[in-house]
Formats: sequence, structure tokens, C-alpha cells
Amino acid sequence: MTFDLRGKIAPFLEVSLVQGEGLICDRSCVLQYDHGLAVKAWPGLGGSRWLVVNTQSEGEASVMLTTAEPGCAGSFKLSDYGGKLICLADSLMANGPGVTASYYARFANLGLSLVMLEGDGWAFLRSRGDVFEYRMAAGEKLCVRAQNVAAITATVDFEPIAPVCEMAETGEMPEFVTLTGPGCIWMQSITRRPGSQQPEKRAPDNASLQEMRTAGLAFLNGSSA
Repeated sequence: MTFDLRGKIAPFLEVSLVQGEGLICDRSCVLQYDHGLAVKAWPGLGGSRWLVVNTQSEGEASVMLTTAEPGCAGSFKLSDYGGKLICLADSLMANGPGVTASYYARFANLGLSLVMLEGDGWAFLRSRGDVFEYRMAAGEKLCVRAQNVAAITATVDFEPIAPVCEMAETGEMPEFVTLTGPGCIWMQSITRRPGSQQPEKRAPDNASLQEMRTAGLAFLNGSSA
């Protein structure tokens, strides 16, 4: 698998796959794909994912993804982060061979879902607006707005803050969390509002699950994600 990230306003990602390779991606991010690629629904994360596999006998085929909004896109080699990375569900564009994605935690009062990425391959994330990386020392604490967190390493502790005040007009509570190091965090400058991209709640039937799990997905190292 090879890839290329391009663009500055609403970046796009082109991933080239050789025969037998596949990519699991957010279907809302898919812009176009070559005719030789097979596309199927993929179970997990609310049914919002597609599996794109190159079924051609030779050559490469590519799929192009977009952030679909102004912001940034980044590539993360999970082996560089201890094999684990946590991100907002809305931030995950795609995960490649050797990477699985599953729900890590949900905070209903914040309208927030976190996804755990595990493996040694590549994951592709998007953020709204600009993004910056902050490295936290052991025991260092930082209070941040939850919907502005794009990703954190698995070594960072994530804990919602009890409301300290109530907004008089709306009755809404502050949407802040405490992050405790050590580790890295990636913050996005534009807030993701709760419900902006809620995954469709759809469970595949048993036949579909069996087909997806046995469709020659050697690139997942035998995992069903």
C-alpha cells in the first residue's frame, strides 16, 4: 500500500492498493475509486464504514478520500506510537492493512465517541481547521474542550470534568475534559459539534458478517476488526 496526501483547504488522500490489499474507510470520505476495486459494507463503528479491496490479478488500483470540509489530514504509523492510538470517531478517515478500529469509550453527555486504533500499520485521520501536536510530560494535566481533541496516544488519561458552572441562557454544561500525560495529543482549532456526523446505527446480518470475514482479507492479519 502506498499513499499520497495533497491539498491545503480540504485535503484529499489517494491510496494505491496492490492485488489482495484493502482499506477500511469512512464512506462519507470516499470521493472516487478505480473500477477494479470491490466495495462492501463493513461491520463496526455504527455501520458507517466501507471495505475497499483490490481484486485485480495484477497492477495497482486507487481510492481517493477527502476530508469533506476545511481542515487537515494526517497519516499515523501505529508502530511509532506503541501500536495504539485513540481518536474521535469523526476524526477517523481510514485504517489500512494491519490496523483494527473499535469503540473505546462513549460519553453521552458530551456527544462524544472515542475509537481505539490498534496494530502496526497506517491510520489516516482528519481534523477541522488547523491542528497542532502537544507532548505531555508524565503527570502533566491539561484541561481541553473535548470536541477539539482529534487524537491522543493510549498513554494519555482522558476524564470528563464535572460541570463548574451552568450557562444561564441555554442550560448547557461546559464540554471540557482533563488529559493527563505522558503522551501526545493532537488538537483541532474548530470544534466538532455533537451529532455533526453520527454513524448510522445498522447491524449487518449473520450472512453478511460471515462473507465480510472470509472474503480473503489477509491484509488484516486474520482479525475481523
